[in-house]
Amino acid sequence: MSIDVLPATEDEKPVVRRLLELNSHDFSEFDGRDLGPTGEYGYRYLDHYWIEQEDRHAFIVRVDGAIAGCVLVRAGSPHRFGEFFIVRKHRRSGVGTKVARAVFDRFPGAWLVEEISGNDAAVAFWRRAIPVDFEEAETSSGTSQRFVSRAH
Repeated sequence: MSIDVLPATEDEKPVVRRLLELNSHDFSEFDGRDLGPTGEYGYRYLDHYWIEQEDRHAFIVRVDGAIAGCVLVRAGSPHRFGEFFIVRKHRRSGVGTKVARAVFDRFPGAWLVEEISGNDAAVAFWRRAIPVDFEEAETSSGTSQRFVSRAH
């Protein structure tokens, strides 16, 4: 299985937008968000991922050449995920872990990964996917892991 995590071009923004709709659909179970008047959830900050000064980065995930997800990274100190989405077909197959680790390698340094309260599957995933020791915290809004990634 070939897994690629490639920067999304501005021409691929509509693909990322559609993937984020699928992600929002999955998340509506946790955040209770409703569809907007056009039948979409929308993603307010998507355009920011193609503005260089924003230090945001959009990636499309492909498995054997087929679109399999997207990742949005807000680089900084610490780095954070804007979104991390793998389509259901490729979940629980190791794809997400390989993608996460590829992103950590691409952005070495301090990271903060956050999971919304109630999303126990995401907490379990990140505990497995983070390749180094991390500090975990729980608050009323969810769980988070802090760690430092070093490029391999």
